[in-house]
Amino acid sequence: MSEQLIIRLASEVDQIIHWLIWSDSEKEIIASGELENAQALQLLTEKALSRKVICLVPSVDVTLKSVVIKGNFTRQMQQALPYMLEDDLASDVDKLHFSVLAKKTDLVDVAICFKSKLQMWLDWLADADIFCHRLLPEALALPLAEEDEWQALQLEKYWLIRESEYQGWSCDNEMFNDILQLRLSDNPQQIIKSHSPLPKSIFGQWQAEQVMLPMQLLSEGCSQNSFNLLTGEFAVKRESNLQLYKWKAPAIAAVILFVVLLVNLFVQTKQLDQQTLQVKKQVETVYQQAFSDQSPLRYSRIKKKLKGLLANASITEQDSGLLIILNDLLPSLKAVPSLQISTLKFNSKNQEISLAISADSFQDFEKFSSKVPTQYNFKQGALSNNKNRISGVVTVGIQ
Repeated sequence: MSEQLIIRLASEVDQIIHWLIWSDSEKEIIASGELENAQALQLLTEKALSRKVICLVPSVDVTLKSVVIKGNFTRQMQQALPYMLEDDLASDVDKLHFSVLAKKTDLVDVAICFKSKLQMWLDWLADADIFCHRLLPEALALPLAEEDEWQALQLEKYWLIRESEYQGWSCDNEMFNDILQLRLSDNPQQIIKSHSPLPKSIFGQWQAEQVMLPMQLLSEGCSQNSFNLLTGEFAVKRESNLQLYKWKAPAIAAVILFVVLLVNLFVQTKQLDQQTLQVKKQVETVYQQAFSDQSPLRYSRIKKKLKGLLANASITEQDSGLLIILNDLLPSLKAVPSLQISTLKFNSKNQEISLAISADSFQDFEKFSSKVPTQYNFKQGALSNNKNRISGVVTVGIQ
């Protein structure tokens, strides 16, 4: 996966969010832009499906510290780390998340962030159906600072400073001069290399570097380190999430196409114009809910659109079992008119699908199981009765 989607999240929900698609192999920008607020992240959902997603978070929301320890960093020391820093922090350590960036003999570097802030960012991404691989402070995506040389970048109304491999910070323009003076109190001749136009009347010895787009510079820096705030209770569950996101768009398209095929059969056999019109409108509604970022389509165009989505999903020979099973199950599902499918999951490794379904009665479940073709294994989970509907999960797989 040579292309990466880099998203620079904001501190608050109504602030601008920057994004950029970066090609590691070509070392070039594929696309970039800005979103007005966190709700607009859904505009990046499709772009995130086929790319690795890395999110930068404002360094004003993350504190980077070096902690002196005795000897090597152990598991017991990790558990005690928050309380070792308690006197240096103004907040309750139980409300903070601690991510260890590096462990050395007698020294450990750690990133500290409010759990609520971290959860807020993850909720934004989850609401947009975006799976994030890494979350890192933006200051650590600046070029690695050489000895006695800091790196600087201006992004909107903030300045980012990287002092060393594990140390960096950020502040707004109004406070920058005061904070910089404080940071340089021991070394006013500090060399600072700027990748943005040089500020005026500022402390330190500034040197102008090649001016670059801020997001391009930060995107290049993302591939040069492996820092990640998603540790401990926020650690990424990679395998299950990647499988889910791989199949999400093709599965939605397959389910809706399946409903369209059922509608066609209904039209051919019943010829009931009023009911047909109602079902067609339901298909149009389901399509719009599933692909909210697409323009609404009339029923006559939905089938062609969905076939195109499936054709572009790059389904392999192994993955094509999903459509084979759905096609074979079509008569079984048609035989039980009250049966409704709420979710569908496909396991390409085992060549089986799991369906969350509901029907009017237990007898409908028995009728459906009896109609499943004999060349398939059929498993039925526990059934529950909710609001006069019987629901449960069934699994159908190739023997």
